[in-house]
Amino acid sequence: MRRGFLQFVGVVLFLCLAGAPLHAQEATVMNNEGVDAFNRGDFSRAVMLLEEALALDDSNTAIRRNLCNAYQKKAELLAAEREFTLATQILRKAVKVDAENASPFMQMGAYYLSQDKVADAIDALEEAIGLAPGNLMAHELLGQAYYEDNDLYSARVQWDYVLAVDPERPGLASRYEKAFREESVEQEFNRWKANHFIINYPKDTPARLRGAITTILERAYLDVGRALGGTYPPSPVQVVLYSFEQFGEATRMQGHIGAVYDGKIRSPLTDTDGEWIAEDELKRRLVHEYVHVVARQIAGDRLPWWLNEGLAETLSKSLVSRDIDQLKAIYNEDKALPLASMESAQMEHRSADDLRRAYLQAHATVDLLWNRYGRNKMLVFLRSLARGEESESAFKSIYRRNYETCQNEVAALYLY
Repeated sequence: MRRGFLQFVGVVLFLCLAGAPLHAQEATVMNNEGVDAFNRGDFSRAVMLLEEALALDDSNTAIRRNLCNAYQKKAELLAAEREFTLATQILRKAVKVDAENASPFMQMGAYYLSQDKVADAIDALEEAIGLAPGNLMAHELLGQAYYEDNDLYSARVQWDYVLAVDPERPGLASRYEKAFREESVEQEFNRWKANHFIINYPKDTPARLRGAITTILERAYLDVGRALGGTYPPSPVQVVLYSFEQFGEATRMQGHIGAVYDGKIRSPLTDTDGEWIAEDELKRRLVHEYVHVVARQIAGDRLPWWLNEGLAETLSKSLVSRDIDQLKAIYNEDKALPLASMESAQMEHRSADDLRRAYLQAHATVDLLWNRYGRNKMLVFLRSLARGEESESAFKSIYRRNYETCQNEVAALYLY
C-alpha cells in the first residue's frame, strides 16, 4: 500500500441558516461564501473565508467541519506535489479545528508514511482509531506503519481485523502473507540500534561483522546524503540481514538478487556456501540499497527503473575493467536495451542475463550523466520527477537531449 495519495475528504459541506445574533449572521454569510469557494475548487479562498467565519462564531460545529474539509483539500493538493511538510502543517490546523474528526488524523498518518516518518504516522493513526474504532482505512494504514517499524506482529493484528471484515481488500492478503513469512524467519533475530539505523540480524552474526555493518551504513548516511544534495531520510532506517537461505525464504527473491530495498534494506550476510560475504561486497550491496532510500526521499516512487538502479550503482561502486569489457560486448554486438524499455520496475522480473545487462547499461548511463553534466543537473532531474513530470520529458528539458541521443552518447564510449 505504498504510497498513493488517498482521498480522505468525503465532502459534506454545511450551509448555515440566518436568524442568529448579528455576529453569528456575519459568520453564516462567511461560511456560505466559503462553501461556494470550496465547491468551485478555490480552496485557499475557502480557507480564508471559513477562518474568518470561525473567528466570528467559534462554537459553530458546521463551520469547524467545513474549515477542516478545506484544510484537508489544501493538504491533498500539496501532497500531490510531494510538499508533505506543508501538507502536514495544514493538517495540524485541521485537527485543532475539528478535534473529534478521524479523517485528518488518517490523512496525516498517510503523509507521514510517505515521508518515512513512521513514529509520527503511528501516533496519528492510533489517534484516528481512537476517534473512529473500526475504520478499515485507519487500521490498514496503522498496520502499514507497524510493518515499516518492523513490528510485524502488530502489523498482522491490524490487518487481521481488516481482512476479517473485508477479505477482498485489494492487495492486503498478499501483504499480510509477506509479513507472516518475514516474521517466521526473523522472530528470533537480534536488534541493534545505531545512530540512524535499526539493524535486525541473526543471533550467530559475529560482533566484528555487526560493527563493520554499522560503520558502513553510518558512513553511507553521510556520504550519500551529501552527494544527493544534503538529503538525510528520517531515522531510523530499518535494515534486516539474513543468511542466504533466510533471505530467500523471507523475500522470495531469485538467487541472483544480492539485496533489496522494499521500505527496508534487506541483504544476506552469507553466500550460497554459507560463508560470510566479503566486507567490500557487503559494503557495495548495503550502500547500493541505501541510495534507494535517499532517492525515494527526494522523488518518491516516481523514478524510472534505469535511473533508480543506475544512481545506486554509480554511488556504490565504480565501473571496473570487467564491467567495461561487458559494456563493450553489449554495444558492439548490438545487444543494448533501449533506455525507454528500462522505465518500469517490472525489469526485476527479467532473466538473470537480461537483468545483468540492464544494470550495466543503467550504471553506464548515470555514470555519464553524473560525470559529464554534473550532480546539480541530476538533482534538478530528480526534483522534476518528484513533481510528477513524465521522465523523458523532464530529461529532455534538463539535459537538452532525448533518450536515444543519450544512449548513443553512452554507446560511443564503448564502441570499437
